[in-house]
Amino acid sequence: MTTYKEIFGKPIKVVSSDPTDTGAEGQVWYNSTLGSFRSVVAGGAWSSAAPLGTGRYTSGSFGNQTAGVVVGGTASGTKLSNVEHYNGTGFSSATAFPAGINSGSGAGTQTAGLIAGGNSPSRTNAAFKYDGSSWTAANNLPGVMDNLANCGTETQSNVIMAVGRTPSSGNSGTTQSVTYDGTNFASGPSTNTARMFNTTSGAGTGTAGLIIGGFIDPSPNAMTNCEEYDGSSWTNTGSLNVATGFATAFGTQTNAVTQVNSPNYEGSEQYNGSTWAALPNIGVTSPGGLYGSSAGATGNAGWISSMSPTLNKTAEWNFTANTITAAAWSAGGALGTARYLLAGFGGPTTTVAAGGTVTGPGIGNVEEYNGSSWSEETDISSARKSVGSGGTLTAGIIFGGFPAVTTTEEYNGSSWTGGGAMNTARGYNGGAGTQTAALSMGGYTGSNVTNVEKYDGSSWTNSTAMPNGGRQFATSGAGTQTAALSAGVLYTSGAKSQTYEFDGSSWTTSGAMNIARYGGGMAGTQSDMKYFAGDDNTKSVENYDGTSWTTDASLATLNYNIGPAAAGTSTTAFGFGGGPPAISNSEQYSAETTSLNYKNISSS
Repeated sequence: MTTYKEIFGKPIKVVSSDPTDTGAEGQVWYNSTLGSFRSVVAGGAWSSAAPLGTGRYTSGSFGNQTAGVVVGGTASGTKLSNVEHYNGTGFSSATAFPAGINSGSGAGTQTAGLIAGGNSPSRTNAAFKYDGSSWTAANNLPGVMDNLANCGTETQSNVIMAVGRTPSSGNSGTTQSVTYDGTNFASGPSTNTARMFNTTSGAGTGTAGLIIGGFIDPSPNAMTNCEEYDGSSWTNTGSLNVATGFATAFGTQTNAVTQVNSPNYEGSEQYNGSTWAALPNIGVTSPGGLYGSSAGATGNAGWISSMSPTLNKTAEWNFTANTITAAAWSAGGALGTARYLLAGFGGPTTTVAAGGTVTGPGIGNVEEYNGSSWSEETDISSARKSVGSGGTLTAGIIFGGFPAVTTTEEYNGSSWTGGGAMNTARGYNGGAGTQTAALSMGGYTGSNVTNVEKYDGSSWTNSTAMPNGGRQFATSGAGTQTAALSAGVLYTSGAKSQTYEFDGSSWTTSGAMNIARYGGGMAGTQSDMKYFAGDDNTKSVENYDGTSWTTDASLATLNYNIGPAAAGTSTTAFGFGGGPPAISNSEQYSAETTSLNYKNISSS
């Protein structure tokens, strides 16, 4: 009998704990602590991913799992020009398409992409190339068409698209196809079955393509039929197990994944070059139908988006030796006093909540959080709301507040003492820094102000004013006195999405947030910041890398005028309270983690 050592060249080792390196995949060992043979086994799983910045459907898409592009689409009946990039972690705004468009079909990569056909504003023969930052008109399609199933995952110049709809075909679909060589479109060979498609109903390349399912009007509507393209002709191949009208797919001709019309459109299947097999449910429903966007250069790693109920949900598929736990927010302990417009400082397990309001006037209540529950502490001396703050549990500081005051108070972990008065009374001011090096930004005195002040532990001095007067920071400014960030602010003029960086002496404008809002919270550093919640009530979250913003896992309950633990990091953000109406909820952020997929092996 052949032994394991003869096959693999290694004996089965006895260890007290499982190995943690990726080289353990396929190896077998005996874990003496657990009393079992073990190995690391690759497997496939769906996980939730960061949402689109703008919910939509019927958008075009192209690229791969870590460099994808979503173009246009439909939101509330309006065609969008909005474009977003996906970097494997979240979505960020990119250069807008030249006009509003839906049902345009994509191909290529993030830096060499293509959008062809669609409705802009009506069915069109136009096409545009994309270089990662700008759009350029390409030569036209041979006819007016939309809903083309795209096969062109690798390059911009090796593409075939099965035509879904023309003015004469309507929803009955067509057998037409078109090819693209990087310069010109040409009519391609006919498919075997007429149908119309979603823009992401294809996979593979221009010489090794795959089209998946389809829709015929009238009934039977959704189809199981699939066809392969070999560079010269289309051939029927293995059918889907579940009929799918508007597939959202990615991958190659021999390794593709598609969403299918199982209950609530949550199913998925994988193709191996000849047959389709059921995969786990995606975990996100799409009851409105399969009009999603997707990207993935192989069937082992890709994403689909535009899923319901908000049409911005995204899920990632990974076939890997790792178990991926998606980033998420989880409920924490409830405040003893529900409130909003409150100050917050410290970390997620050493948090202080001070002041705020329940219905209108400011309150003086102070609570401390230990990671699981809140306890009442000594009240601040001057009840108020909309207060700037900074510091830690044992060295905290709050300043200003509404009605506009100059009051400063310092906290040592058990009691409050008065600090130096601010030069300009204000409330709704942003706060950053520490007890001995604090920063107050902007605020409200009856109108928005640009005034900035620095605190040295005893007195305040005026500093360089902000470029734009703003309020409703709700302590959303974060960072340090010499590396602060202002974002998500109600400005006197200009978009709420504006972002400003401060280096201790001057302000510079940086990348705008994807979603304009104010009244949220921030945690982290100037070059690694998380913004969460806001008056838009979408519960959306964004990350800042020092240049631009990307989306992240959404909150569950928090929305507006919350108290952030501003000294937390981008991976340990913590928010609490909010309103109106006042709530006591809190939520803790957990970053995405990966771990090896260990499996027990029978010794029999």
